[in-house]
Amino acid sequence: MKRLNNASARKRLFLAIFIHALIIVATVSSVCASVYAVESTVPDKSLTFLEDVVLLDLTKYEPILQIHDVMYPEELADFPQDNIVYALVSNESQLEAAFGFKNSTFAHFMLGTLQAPFYSEPQPATTVDTIANFVQRYQKYTGDPDFDGARDFEEMVNLLDSVDVTKNVTAASSHVELEVISRADCTLFVWQYVLDGVAFPWISLEFRNGIVSAFDDNWRLFNVGSTSLVYSEVDVMNIALEYLNDFSWTADDEVVTDFEIVEEPRSIELITTLSREPLTLYPCWKLELYLDKVYPGNVNRISLSIWADNGEVNSCAPLGGGGVIPEFDLLTPIFVGIILVIAIFFYKPKLSST
Repeated sequence: MKRLNNASARKRLFLAIFIHALIIVATVSSVCASVYAVESTVPDKSLTFLEDVVLLDLTKYEPILQIHDVMYPEELADFPQDNIVYALVSNESQLEAAFGFKNSTFAHFMLGTLQAPFYSEPQPATTVDTIANFVQRYQKYTGDPDFDGARDFEEMVNLLDSVDVTKNVTAASSHVELEVISRADCTLFVWQYVLDGVAFPWISLEFRNGIVSAFDDNWRLFNVGSTSLVYSEVDVMNIALEYLNDFSWTADDEVVTDFEIVEEPRSIELITTLSREPLTLYPCWKLELYLDKVYPGNVNRISLSIWADNGEVNSCAPLGGGGVIPEFDLLTPIFVGIILVIAIFFYKPKLSST
């Protein structure tokens, strides 16, 4: 059996990159606890996920727990978020598996591979069958086959059969929306669950090189605060323009109060977001209004979010030509993918004989 070389500078760099990234995405002050002070159930749940959902044959790997950080981000109302990284080591195959558990509930998974994984049973020949079987196993893994009694996993899987997964397409049924984003190196599947016309984030899955390389469940942790759409696009646009009459920002010690908003371009979309109550999602209009020129602070547009049920302004911020640093949901598949790609790049030798 080959083992990780603890003296490897690249491994240390991998750990530093990943830990630093986890701190950044928290975006708030977080408290890290020692792995020894944390119950072993979360690492155990991670290994169970690999065995029962991914169908990895763990008898052919040596699982090594590399990272177990515990944070208490504000967006989780100070419930714990466990960030797990396992190295799966064998003579023929080497993997990195990253997990995020929020309040001990599975939220995120990412698998980094350099060789084909060892599975405990043969994998389906088609992308659709592979994903459908994965989702069905995940449903069983949760221990709650019907979840909240509303979501229909069969409806979700059936949408896969209605689209060409090699193309960029969208599809919808009575309660489910599916978007397929096909790229040269991977395909991303994003499902949203629709309640009273409001789409709430549900599940996303990344399929890369014939395997499920990332998986994200956003539903089970959060509550639905409202599906009421009292304020229309026209309403919130008027609210935004009135609000901006008294808006200002400061750049280089200069307070900017006199600016002009142009008619075009403007963007507006309906999203669901947090911040009113812990772990509760509400429908919210997100707007970007462009200015007639670039103002101090390199500002060329203003972003606002306005609650769709009560018309109150949730946030308002000036944006520069390059925008702002995006706020990623903790350990989303795309973000974890970026981190693991960076980590694996610096960590290629990985194994050495002992």
